[in-house]
Amino acid sequence: MLPGATVGLLFGVWLFQQQSQLWSLTAWAGWLSLLAAFGVLRYGLFHAWVPGVSHSFRYQTLLRKLWLVLLIAALGFAYAQARAWWRLQSALPAVCEQQVLQVQGVIVSVPERDARGQHVDMAIEHSVNRACPLPARLRLNLYEQSYRGDTSTPAARMPRLQAGERWQFSVRLKRPHATRNPHGFDYAAWCLANDIGASGSIVTKAPMHQLQPLAWQPAALIARWRASVGERIERVLGATPASAVLRALVIGDDSHITRTDWQLFVDTGINHLVSISGLHITMLASLGYLCIGWLWRLRPRWALHLPSKLAASAGGALVAIAYSALAGFSIPTQRTLYMLLTVLMMLSLKHRLPFSWILCVAMWVVLLLDPWAVMAPGFWLSFGAVAVLAFAMGGRLRPSRWWQSALQTQWIMTLALVPVLILFFNQLSLVSPLANGLAIPLVSVGVVPLAIAGAVLPLDGLLHIAAGLWQVCAHALAWLHQLPWAVGYVATPPMWAWLMAMSGTLVWLMPRGWPLRWAGLLLWLPLWQPLSPALQPGQMRVTVLDVGQGLSVLVQTAQHAMLYDAGPIYHEQSDAGQRIVLPYLRHLGIQRLDVAVISHDDNDHVGGMASVLAGVSAGRILSSLTSDAAFFTQLQQLPQAPSLPRIACHAGQQWQWDQVLFRVVYPTERLPTGTKDNDKSCVIQVVSAHGSILLTGDIEYPAELALLASPFGSSLRSTVMTMPHHGSKTSSSLALIRQVNPEIAIATVGYHNRFGHPKPEVMARYQALGSQTLRSDRDGAIVLDFTQGSRPQVRRWRALEPHYWEL
Repeated sequence: MLPGATVGLLFGVWLFQQQSQLWSLTAWAGWLSLLAAFGVLRYGLFHAWVPGVSHSFRYQTLLRKLWLVLLIAALGFAYAQARAWWRLQSALPAVCEQQVLQVQGVIVSVPERDARGQHVDMAIEHSVNRACPLPARLRLNLYEQSYRGDTSTPAARMPRLQAGERWQFSVRLKRPHATRNPHGFDYAAWCLANDIGASGSIVTKAPMHQLQPLAWQPAALIARWRASVGERIERVLGATPASAVLRALVIGDDSHITRTDWQLFVDTGINHLVSISGLHITMLASLGYLCIGWLWRLRPRWALHLPSKLAASAGGALVAIAYSALAGFSIPTQRTLYMLLTVLMMLSLKHRLPFSWILCVAMWVVLLLDPWAVMAPGFWLSFGAVAVLAFAMGGRLRPSRWWQSALQTQWIMTLALVPVLILFFNQLSLVSPLANGLAIPLVSVGVVPLAIAGAVLPLDGLLHIAAGLWQVCAHALAWLHQLPWAVGYVATPPMWAWLMAMSGTLVWLMPRGWPLRWAGLLLWLPLWQPLSPALQPGQMRVTVLDVGQGLSVLVQTAQHAMLYDAGPIYHEQSDAGQRIVLPYLRHLGIQRLDVAVISHDDNDHVGGMASVLAGVSAGRILSSLTSDAAFFTQLQQLPQAPSLPRIACHAGQQWQWDQVLFRVVYPTERLPTGTKDNDKSCVIQVVSAHGSILLTGDIEYPAELALLASPFGSSLRSTVMTMPHHGSKTSSSLALIRQVNPEIAIATVGYHNRFGHPKPEVMARYQALGSQTLRSDRDGAIVLDFTQGSRPQVRRWRALEPHYWEL
């Protein structure tokens, strides 16, 4: 019954995390009444069965088990809601956002440093502002003044924050807020799972006081230890790609790994190894288990006081706890630790338990301690991988040789997890079996133990050996990555297709002799079924992505696609192209853009385009950028750069795809000297049989006047338009709005952005003329289907997929 109860708990916890809001007492009363009615019905069915109820015992047992599973699911749902309610009680009040608040706390993370400044997690001990209760943990940024555009405090005078220090700051905070896009990463959910209640910036104009260089509390001491270990690695190896990877493997800090290297790891399917993964913790715990067990066998008298199995389990547990502490007890590490400690405890028992029971108890422990685990792909991959191996390798009549078992394990894992990887990541790495077959033993058995020993102990040679082993692995991965068939991307399949594929995987994993076992893989064929219906000639779908303070719009026709801008760079390791645009393109199965448009040379428009073009091919680039723009320097690093045509954007250009007309209406070929970058924006009108859209970039009043006075000024009428310059007060003139007369106007803005976009007076201007106004910070991605009638069907992603943690 334990497996059934575990399924009930898992379903209940998972179901709660899909809710749009916390349940009321009325809803709970209705659900409990339904359960009670089912219990009464169960007994009623049993007693009303065919005369002579003894033969219906198995049906009564089945109903009893079903009722128990539903009861546990309800209890799991209730428990997850109670935990969520308690955590949300500490949320930052909305009225306190963007206020200057004085706080005192301890830095409990290894500081991350980049060109923008320093980024730390702080455990709050005291807040001066009693009207604004603060969460227990904040994520804070200390920006360099050159980045903020403020020279009142030179960057050279900025304090260098260190882990474990106690500080008093003035901060300006925001509640966790995620960009919301189809198949996108939810930062707000991540903050909830990691118990980060707010994020914001340290006010540099206010005094900053260091109260203590090292706070004597566990979290601060662990953070300082981790920081010193990371500094030692970088001091011995220098700022090299190998040292960046070793920092990730030893202390869990992957902020130094370049985007190019990270993409290599993802494409070869070994990104799960380049962090403190469950595999590494398990391998080191197993090493501790074997070493202590071997030591106990050398001293038989010790076993009289403590059984060798219990001592070995304790040794493995201590190693796992120490390594998890070195990782800062991150949430994924904690989940692995819970699971591992449970397994070690159950293995040390005198009674031998079925492996399914051990796995179920481990899942109970993880879900009860961390009910948000079900939102992490790693949870499903970890438990799924263990369950698949246990199912596929168990019950054999004779054991295989070690090398046969290793090859068979890799083969099973590669195929069995294909549907899961397609659902979560839209990726099918064809070289993954080879890459993992090389990297798993080399990294887990060689690099990780040597790197930890060399980092913790004063043995520089071990660090150099670990770095050398990693470089061998990296060269092999680079060679595999160059193969033309190395990696493929698949559109997100419909849920019914994915369930069929999982059923086929289960059939394929059946023991040898099962009829038509290999035919189960035929059920994978629906995985290649597109999620969205195909467009017909004359139709188009426009997605205005939520990239924060920036712009990115995808226009699709029946056979073609155009990307207009790609959002901003957030920091050196991340941009909107990599985090938002590229995953969305792969979610749709788009592997080629016919045109990539860069409206103008501003970070919030061009910042992510290089990452997009590194992931998908393009027919040509249409832009208003000059030849010396920084983007073209980035573009030269891409293999396709020499063959990628670059066309200057100017009014009069037009083309037609699948009976949909695209035409450039601004700028003119020759602009006045001194024209601002914003007023060089490439403005494109797209006209279909079911409506039109005007993409305006960041044009301001001078460009708007020039556009209205141009030959295209009389034909700007459009169903939808993006607000010029994100709804700033220097754009969206009344004359332009009247000429375009949009039914829908969209402002693409960041949550509580520092520019105050969109301006209230601009929004009022559109609304006064009857336009429906949408904004990405409140609506998320906006999908416009121009497929029937004269007005598009509008889907706002935040309304389509609401979550209870979106306060």
